[in-house]
Amino acid sequence: MIKNLKQLTWSTAGMIAIALLSAGTAIAEEAPKLEVSSIRYQSSTGADISPLELADALGYLSPLKLERVGDVQGGPAALQATATGQTDIASAFNGAVLNIAAAGAPLTAVVSWRGTNELTSPGLYALDNGEINNARDLIGKKVGVNTLGANQEAVTDIYLAKGGLSQDEIKQVTFVPLPTPNVEQALRNKQISAASLGFTFRDAALERGGIKALSRNVDLIGTYNDNTGVLRRDFIAKNPNATRHLVEGIAKAIAWTQEREKEGRRAEAIEIYTKYLESQGRGGQTAPLKYWQSLGIATEGGWIKKQDFEMWVSWLDSRGEVDAKSLDLAQLYTNEFNPYWKGTE
Repeated sequence: MIKNLKQLTWSTAGMIAIALLSAGTAIAEEAPKLEVSSIRYQSSTGADISPLELADALGYLSPLKLERVGDVQGGPAALQATATGQTDIASAFNGAVLNIAAAGAPLTAVVSWRGTNELTSPGLYALDNGEINNARDLIGKKVGVNTLGANQEAVTDIYLAKGGLSQDEIKQVTFVPLPTPNVEQALRNKQISAASLGFTFRDAALERGGIKALSRNVDLIGTYNDNTGVLRRDFIAKNPNATRHLVEGIAKAIAWTQEREKEGRRAEAIEIYTKYLESQGRGGQTAPLKYWQSLGIATEGGWIKKQDFEMWVSWLDSRGEVDAKSLDLAQLYTNEFNPYWKGTE
């Protein structure tokens, strides 16, 4: 009986080992082969956490490697680099994505990148000296923004219009593009009359004092996802497995931050991202991260809503640059690769 028991035990163990080996082989066989080994991108000169780089820091992109090809000042320039094949992925204000798509750029938005809420809302700020107090005070004045044709120019236009300015009067307000780290100082030096400040730069400036908010995006528009990550259509077509892996990694990083934001553990995100930047030789960019509070993205894992683009159509049409209303918004973005997408809005 003992002999039979031993035989049964060894037989069972062997069967389990074979089963585990077969399962492992099946898993290995099912794992899709990635068509590319690296993803080219440009980093931002701002001090906000990048979901792409955070995904890399958390190991969610492996075995894909990130290949940084320099910094970029503003979303429109990033979109242009991806549209022309200089990079594989970019992120930009949804209105700018609409604009370049209407001009024929072969880009598809695949994941939300950043959002606006009470914690993250950018806004328009002036010196607290009584000279600039409302929209009408900005006629004939200069407003500093990080780039032209992006989020803060769009929201400032809305602020000016709600402040009673006509289109002719709005055209008398000059938008001045400045490197993000220099906008606050330009305001304090009175080189500009108002400044677009957001995220960590906003909070650092407020801590130093002497400035006031003329308006905040969240007060004008509410909570919304304002930026998306985009890929070229030919990249998606040629690299479907790599696309899915990339977007899933970014979405997982977004969900990871959202979970920690809810639990009051944002310090974990700051610590991991700070160490990542330092490991990349970019330790000089880490100081403002202590003010970081949230990515501000309203949807789990950053899936995209049609409204994220729809809300900017009228603004683009009012500029007369493109016929945004002719765009099929459903063709502009996809949630196909985002594991947090439940199939409906």
